[in-house]
Amino acid sequence: MKKITLFVFAAFMTGAVVAQTPTTSASDKKQDMKDLRNDIREERKDKRERKEDIKEGDKAAAKAETKEIKADRKDIKADAKDLRKDGVKHPVRRAERQIRRQNHRH
Repeated sequence: MKKITLFVFAAFMTGAVVAQTPTTSASDKKQDMKDLRNDIREERKDKRERKEDIKEGDKAAAKAETKEIKADRKDIKADAKDLRKDGVKHPVRRAERQIRRQNHRH
């Protein structure tokens, strides 16, 4: 009787834990990856613009670009953290490879 009670209790607890695990849809992961790729592209674009501003001697514009780069990095880290929660391994590296493949095709 004691074994049956423990077995039922363990089965109930296992069911409760599995029911609380959040499920993520494939479209959610795709949208997050798309957002991450766009953030990486924006960061690269801002870096190029900052480089041009520094070359021209426009320090105020370069400083503004630096702030934008920091905001993009913050977004990238948040997106990567969210994707890791969804089960994507190395999301930033994966996104950079996807960008490279997309650029190569066009």
